[in-house]
Amino acid sequence: MSQPTHPRDVHEYSRFSVETSDVLSDMRVNVMAEGAERVIWYKERFLADEEIIEHLVENATSTILWSIHRPKRGWYIRLCSPSFPTGTFIPLIPLPQTSPFYADAALSFACRTNPPSYSLSNSPDQRFTITRDSIDSDVTVTDSPRNSAVHSYPPTPPRQTPAVIVSPPSPRSINAKLEEVEIVVAASSSSAPEPPPAQRPPRTPLAPITHFLLTPHSTPHVPQPTQSVSIFARVMSALKNNAPSHAYSFTLSPIPSPNPSPSSSAARDGSIPAIPTIPADPTPTTPVPLLTFHDRTPVWTVRSNSGTLEIDKTQVRTLGVDISFYIAVALTYLEFLSERESYLAALND
Repeated sequence: MSQPTHPRDVHEYSRFSVETSDVLSDMRVNVMAEGAERVIWYKERFLADEEIIEHLVENATSTILWSIHRPKRGWYIRLCSPSFPTGTFIPLIPLPQTSPFYADAALSFACRTNPPSYSLSNSPDQRFTITRDSIDSDVTVTDSPRNSAVHSYPPTPPRQTPAVIVSPPSPRSINAKLEEVEIVVAASSSSAPEPPPAQRPPRTPLAPITHFLLTPHSTPHVPQPTQSVSIFARVMSALKNNAPSHAYSFTLSPIPSPNPSPSSSAARDGSIPAIPTIPADPTPTTPVPLLTFHDRTPVWTVRSNSGTLEIDKTQVRTLGVDISFYIAVALTYLEFLSERESYLAALND
């Protein structure tokens, strides 16, 4: 008798078609559900004075979900959300060669995630805000509005606190107040010991930081057995498999975190370092792709991309980040691969 499959071992996938529109002015890229014609998201380009700005827009509401910023000269890729404070962004950076996951043209980034095991351990009224310390300047914080395994991203603003109006005191009121303080101090010195200081409410722990890896991969096109394999089909397949400049397939994977030591400070206070720890094992665990892009761009096509995005919905729910965020990252990396030579040239300048 076969063993029943555990629900956690079952992965659900969503597939989307990616196509570049015929309008070259805004370089629009449409994302649709596989087999459908209705556009769910689209990315369009605008030129600013110093930057090239692209917006990921939800088609149904015309809402800008994410903005991608690149300089006209130089090199950087930054993702911003309209809800982020000014100057806060998520950078996509080249993976260093010392990384055990290094690959040519690989990029990495980090952001705060909201796994169900973390969100359910906090009360519904506890919310997370974006701070600007040394770690949070380049990462984001997700919001947990209720005890649910699905969360919104970008984060919803924190609940408004009551306004407190403070009037500056006059010199006369200050002198009167000082006299009252002296009387209170003299009386309390001969009375019972002073009560313990008011306890501060426990500090809400920050959401964990997850590091992600963007890596190109090549998937040779092998004709199906039912297809008639002609000489022309063989030539086209050979050209496709031997032209890496036209192979834009890639994966987006969360980097597995090493098991922290129980005695480490990170384990005690729940914090996660901004820089991923390199595992001691020389053969680290292979990241499991959360998103895979299968390139379907025909050979000899110029400045146009098409393909299929395959997203693991199980991992999306586990990390608690909205799927539109991964769509924005995927379209950004797809453009990076298509303009890879110019990016690398700008990086070396």
